[in-house]
Amino acid sequence: MRTRTARACITAAAAFVLLASLAACDASAETSQENRSFPFSGRSLTIDAHETKLTVVSGSGGEIEVERSLRGTAAKAGNATWSFEGDTLSLSVECTGIVVTCESEHRVRVPKNIEIRVKGTGANTRLEGLSGPITASLSHDSSLRVVRPEGRLRLRNGGGNITVTQARSSEVHAETAADGTISLSFAAAPRRVEAHAAESVNITLPSGSETYRVDAVGAEIPNDPSSDRLIVARTVDGLIKVRKAQ
Repeated sequence: MRTRTARACITAAAAFVLLASLAACDASAETSQENRSFPFSGRSLTIDAHETKLTVVSGSGGEIEVERSLRGTAAKAGNATWSFEGDTLSLSVECTGIVVTCESEHRVRVPKNIEIRVKGTGANTRLEGLSGPITASLSHDSSLRVVRPEGRLRLRNGGGNITVTQARSSEVHAETAADGTISLSFAAAPRRVEAHAAESVNITLPSGSETYRVDAVGAEIPNDPSSDRLIVARTVDGLIKVRKAQ
């Protein structure tokens, strides 16, 4: 009995030392912050992001400006790459082996009014204040948030939620898979909205006099068959709410 107790104490002590060591490593994790600019004269930009938090905002001038913040294993040489070729900006972070901390964030400023295409894997993405068309396709536990868009939206998330706020986009198509939900709110009345979600769909329209053709179970606004504005909402296993703002 004493031998078993001693072994248990030794095991517990070893585990405590290991956890303490890992905590110390985490507290002193290496960090890195860098900036790069890429000349740009096109009308559309593709951003391919892998395993990094991504924020895209509107900038000025004819350059793509990238701010990169890395912490832990992500900051070690060779684990983070960025490049620009053709019309594609590639941002990637890869952490392997025993990893205590692997954190990364890229903030990208793009010229106004250009078309933005985002492809993300494991990349939580925020697109803010963009005036041009946006196409985004994410996967593997990614979340997508679009704030104050003005152009057409084509959004798909195979591994998380889609949230759009303060939209002035006239046309929006949003689709999620797995357990993804969709939440869309508008600052201006849209012409066409289609939302297809695995879970819930929540659409909030401006509190104006506009009427809509509504194809959605659970809509709180009346259906006007003669309207040239269309709202379609579908869900596999969740609730649908379509209403006007109060």
